[in-house]
Amino acid sequence: MSRSTTAYLMILLSAFGVNAQQPQQVFVVQGASRSVVSVVHTVDLQKMLVRMREQNVRVGVAPSAPANVYNIATGLIVDDAGHIVTRLANLDLEDKNPKISITTSDGASMPARFIGVDCATGFAVLEASGLSGGLRTPATPVPVASGMVVSIVSSDVLQRTASSGGGNSVRLLPALKLSQGTLWTNNAYSKARGALTLLSNSLMSRNDSSVVQTFDAQVIGIAQWAGFGRAYLFPMAFIRDTVARRVIERKDNVPAGWLGAVGVSLAQLSEVEIQTLGVERKTGVVVREIVPESPAAVSGLSLNDVIVGVDGWDVVGVADLKAMLGWSPAGQKVSLKAIRNRQPLNVSVVLGARPDSALASGWVADQSSDPLLSQREEVEKRLAELQAEYRTHLKNSHSRDRDEALKELEIEMRQLMDMDRALISSRAEIGIKQTSEPYGPSFFATEDVTFKVGFKARELTSQLAAQFKALGGILISSVVKDSPAHRAGIRAGDVIVSSQDRPMLSIGQLRILLSDQQASISLKLIRDGQPTVVTLNHQ
Repeated sequence: MSRSTTAYLMILLSAFGVNAQQPQQVFVVQGASRSVVSVVHTVDLQKMLVRMREQNVRVGVAPSAPANVYNIATGLIVDDAGHIVTRLANLDLEDKNPKISITTSDGASMPARFIGVDCATGFAVLEASGLSGGLRTPATPVPVASGMVVSIVSSDVLQRTASSGGGNSVRLLPALKLSQGTLWTNNAYSKARGALTLLSNSLMSRNDSSVVQTFDAQVIGIAQWAGFGRAYLFPMAFIRDTVARRVIERKDNVPAGWLGAVGVSLAQLSEVEIQTLGVERKTGVVVREIVPESPAAVSGLSLNDVIVGVDGWDVVGVADLKAMLGWSPAGQKVSLKAIRNRQPLNVSVVLGARPDSALASGWVADQSSDPLLSQREEVEKRLAELQAEYRTHLKNSHSRDRDEALKELEIEMRQLMDMDRALISSRAEIGIKQTSEPYGPSFFATEDVTFKVGFKARELTSQLAAQFKALGGILISSVVKDSPAHRAGIRAGDVIVSSQDRPMLSIGQLRILLSDQQASISLKLIRDGQPTVVTLNHQ
């Protein structure tokens, strides 16, 4: 379940004996489109906690906690009938009448009716009758280009404290704020989702949906967080004519698509297994299980078929396949490109509805006597798959497509590591002893890690990065004399910032790189504030 930063802020406020009141009024900034609104979703705290505990999330709440918490989000009016598209954290899909209100950029507040969620994309659709026949959005797409600087409109929360009755009262006020970002139109992963890429250091929230516009307030689309400083930007036409339309037509939640097959990335198989399947590359997903009467079974997909493409997009591994299918709703027809018995095959599949009726994002672990352990196993299994795909891409020659794939894999691996750390903390809180780490030191380590090539290293904190005049990197703590690292000229205090034109920001990346079969690797270092390049012969 996604978590609302605002909701947790209010829980923390209550722990300190401060009374938080429902947000009122809205602070706006000049330059925001009149199609942008601030959304306030009132959540029953106890009901939210029950749902969280059902998903094995451990959370403590002070006795003085308020009855309600408030999720503040950004919404976009998509037509003159008063329909709004937004993202709502902690939304109970079975609650057909949640309490939601919206405030326009000119300060008008009114209730909004919840229609449903497009579970494939995670966008929710609301209707505010007070907007009917009012604000309109552009009917024609706004031209965009790579490198285009844009304005980002996001909802934030301002705190106002006042003394009353011998205590402090905190009032949370929704506020629209403006920031800047840059568009990138050539990212293959974004294109596969029907989106653009938005780069901005102001993209901090996993839950909110910032509205992106030109500097003269023409709406381009809605951004969905994809990692720190990075988001998928869905154009206005897609949000209005695809996402909103299918929810409005159904007048309910639209289930995410489901194939009904279980697969394994080819990169995880041995050379013998790959040769048996008759494929020429280590890219694709081999089908290991098919659910009876599922869309996969009905379409004629067979065990040991190798899926190598979806709707014209190449599939590298399980991560690609899940991403491409996960963004499609139930009922959508997709074309799978596969290999069966060494022969190419096209399979047409109409996706079914996901049995769990959940949003496409997130993990659904099998239940067992130790649910937290099951969730960790799922996360670790997924991480192993991504690491295998990462190694496969590293072996390819430098190209834009290769770099895009590596970037996307890094984002998902960081998210998984965050999830794994949270699960470890949960197990510690309830007294479950950790017996071992399944993949050694953290993929993104902040303590010294030893490498066989003869050095110890750790990732830079933001403070250290500033001192070394680098955006990030890996700090060499010590070097063993006469080791391969020493012979290459690597010194203690050097900061590794890239390898063969690829940014190198995590210990996990460096581990994978050094486990590759290349005899020598070129590393770019920062030494005494100046860049230098060394060649490491690590075999």
